[in-house]
Amino acid sequence: MHRILLTALAVGLAATTSHAETFRIPDRDAAALVAAIEKAESTREPDRIELAPDGLYVFRSASDRDRALALPYVRTAITIVGNGAEIRRYSDQEFALVGVASTGKLALENIGLAEAGRGAIVNRGVLHLDRVRVTDSTADGANAIVTNYGTLRGADSEISFNAVLAAQRDAGILVNYGRLELARSRMAGNTVTGRRGSVMTASAMLNLGDASFRDVKIEGNSAVAEPIDTTRAHAVVNVGNGALHGEGIQLVGNFPEEANALPAQDPDSMAP
Repeated sequence: MHRILLTALAVGLAATTSHAETFRIPDRDAAALVAAIEKAESTREPDRIELAPDGLYVFRSASDRDRALALPYVRTAITIVGNGAEIRRYSDQEFALVGVASTGKLALENIGLAEAGRGAIVNRGVLHLDRVRVTDSTADGANAIVTNYGTLRGADSEISFNAVLAAQRDAGILVNYGRLELARSRMAGNTVTGRRGSVMTASAMLNLGDASFRDVKIEGNSAVAEPIDTTRAHAVVNVGNGALHGEGIQLVGNFPEEANALPAQDPDSMAP
């Protein structure tokens, strides 16, 4: 009887014990990347996924169809080391690339995210971007390329050449509702248009939360409402309790001309 109980206990412990793992994903094997994230989601410890150096991972459909995401929804702690690789949507279907749940902690390192079709990133947990490039994406059915409800920290990263077109509500390339920290990064060549003049458009950031920028360059972005209306179009917009703090913030060559200034209502914002 004791032996049976001990055996049952051992089986139970084995079923609940998990270990951190490292997954190495071959070049051009998007299915293996999805499988690795799903496996990492089953462990309790932080897991690490390494992509092939300068690799390419193409997604023709969403792995998470309910949330329209290329990668599985991240609910645990995962680090994805890109080694210069790129995750790219190549499809007529509109879907984002990365989603993080309120319980999730995701770190992306040295990786490109490109051609998303419903915005690229939606974060509700903790997201770290280190040398991440978010490019060439659109936002069909969404009001941002990067949306943050949780905590997002980015460094040495770039959000460039993306477009949010004919938005039906206030929109921006990056829309922040939570805590945002961005350092030594660039937002360039982005375009945001609103469907009507009453829509607030921000070609860099629409901020409803707490944001901090250090040495961030915002250049060559364009914001306008349709028909042509620039009265509610800016590079950076604070809405409600949104506040931007920072130093070394550069605004250059943005449209309209008056967009090359930080929000006047933010006394803590500093530009050179």
